[in-house]
Amino acid sequence: MTKFNNGKDIILYDITLTFLRDFEAQQLKKGNSKNTIGMYMRAIRSIYNSAIKEDQFVPIKNPFDHYRTPSMARTKKKAVAKVKIMDLKKLEYEQDSPLWHAKNYALIMFYCRGMNFIDLVKLKVKNIEGDRLLYGRSKTGDPFSVRITESLGNILEFYLKGKQPEDYLLPTNYDGSTKHFQKYKSLRRRMNERLKIIAKDAGIEGEFNTYYIRHSWATIAKFMGISTEIISEGLGHNSLRTTEIYLKSFTNNVLDEANELVIS
Repeated sequence: MTKFNNGKDIILYDITLTFLRDFEAQQLKKGNSKNTIGMYMRAIRSIYNSAIKEDQFVPIKNPFDHYRTPSMARTKKKAVAKVKIMDLKKLEYEQDSPLWHAKNYALIMFYCRGMNFIDLVKLKVKNIEGDRLLYGRSKTGDPFSVRITESLGNILEFYLKGKQPEDYLLPTNYDGSTKHFQKYKSLRRRMNERLKIIAKDAGIEGEFNTYYIRHSWATIAKFMGISTEIISEGLGHNSLRTTEIYLKSFTNNVLDEANELVIS
């Protein structure tokens, strides 16, 4: 929004209905989806309303009383079948190579209930207590506790060698601060570039990135009969609606197979 305002800071009084509509039009022209624009607008609305509630600002007219935030549209499915995750697991790369680490990171995220990439790179050795991995989700601050399975433990064993409790678990050294967020974006970009190569090697068609790993865990869990409520808690969602968006659309192949099972 600052870029839209020609790089200048925005005074809350400047946010009018016309301003919001012009911002939305500019974002659509740039090619951003309604989902992305809606995410921006909800964040702006939250800040705006917080200022009012905390008596920091008295609006002449609240534009959000009249502006309709773009609704969440049905998105293309971002999930990979379990068999493909297993194929990914079987891939062999030279130890300590970038692809070897990227494969390990992808599996750690999957084994940890679709862990977010930002939470992965912030992990420290002290986050491991006994047979559990404990951390706070960056997005919400909610505490997570994941049991370390044998498969996860085998990967973590390599990264734990010779390290102290305050050391970062992975060789990324991102401290999670806003100041160094550009470093995180570079880490994520390189990770996604390597995941494209890994996906091709594993026979995964289409796109595959860190976000797809999270969707895949949720979708596989749903196919295995796990309730949406449990999946929602596993992902750390604050509402079932968010989880339902993850699970809403399934590929035609899956639906065709399900139909055959029903009618045969």
